[in-house]
Amino acid sequence: MSTQLYAPRRPSRQAARLFVSAALVSVLVAAGCSVDTSTEDPATSSSDTTDDTTDTTVDAEPSADAATGSTATGLTCAETAALFVTRGSANADLDDPEVSATCEGDDLAITSNGIPDYTYVETSPGSPQAADYSFTITSTPTMADEVTAVPDLGIAAVALDGVPIYGPTEGTGGDVNSLEGALSECGSHNGPTGFHIHQVLSSDSTDCLFTPAEVAQEPQLVGYALDGYPIYTGADQYTSSWELTDESLFASDTWAAHSYVEGSGDLDQCNGLTDADGTYAYYTTATFPYVIGCYAGVVDVSAAGGGGGGPR
Repeated sequence: MSTQLYAPRRPSRQAARLFVSAALVSVLVAAGCSVDTSTEDPATSSSDTTDDTTDTTVDAEPSADAATGSTATGLTCAETAALFVTRGSANADLDDPEVSATCEGDDLAITSNGIPDYTYVETSPGSPQAADYSFTITSTPTMADEVTAVPDLGIAAVALDGVPIYGPTEGTGGDVNSLEGALSECGSHNGPTGFHIHQVLSSDSTDCLFTPAEVAQEPQLVGYALDGYPIYTGADQYTSSWELTDESLFASDTWAAHSYVEGSGDLDQCNGLTDADGTYAYYTTATFPYVIGCYAGVVDVSAAGGGGGGPR
C-alpha cells in the first residue's frame, strides 16, 4: 500500500467548476482533441463574481424556486464525476482508499472501498476494513414537494473520497455526541457498519478532510447527498435552525430532543439554503443536525438503508 501524501485539497464551492473544467480540458488535450479555451466560463464571468456566501435565500421549507436539473448544482454529470477522487493513502496500516465515479445517463455511479484519505484516529476497537460500496445518485436533482427523513442509522450521503456520511444518530437513537470520545477530531469513526462520517470537523493537529484555515475561508465541497444535492462545509459561515429543546432525550432520541425553529439560524430544516442563482446545497454546522436535517430533493429512501429519522 502507498504512503504518499497528498494530492491537492478538494475544491471550494467557487473553485469546483474551475477544477473540473481544467481536468476535462487536460483529458481532451491528452486525447489529441483541440480545445477552445477562449470562451469565458459563466462561473468566472464578471457578472457572476459575487461571493456566494453573502447573497442567499433561506426558507423554512427548502425553496421550491431552487433550480432543477443540471443547473441545480452548476455542474454536468461528467464534471461532478471528476470530483470523486482521493488524495492518496494517509494511513500506512490501512488499505489504500479507492473511489471512482462514472455517468450512466444522468445518474452518477459511484464505487468506493470506504477507506478515508485522511488520518484515521482509533476511537473504538478495530480498524476500517475495505468494503464494496456502490451509490447511484442523480446529477440532475429536483426539489421534492415534501422533505424526506434521513435514516436513523445508515448512509445519508457520500464524501468525495467515497466515505459514507451518516446522520446525527448512533445505534442507540441518541445523538452521536452523547457518546463521549466516539468521534475522532475529524468527526468520523469506525463501527459495526464500517467507517463513516457523522460530522465534518477540522483540526490543527490531525489531517482531516480540510484544514481549519480552508473551512474558515469559504465553504468547501464535502460530497453529495443521496438526493443529488451537494454538501459544503458551513460551520464557520452558517448556523443551524435546530435547537435542543429536551435535553433528557439527547442520549436516547436526538430527533425528539431537538426542534426546528424557523428563523433561529441561517439554514432551513434540512440544513440547506438556496443561493442567489437558485442553487440549493446543504451545509455542515457545529450543532445538530451537523450535516443533513432531511432530504430536500426527490430521493429513493431505500437507497440510504436504515430506518427513517429526522423531522416528525
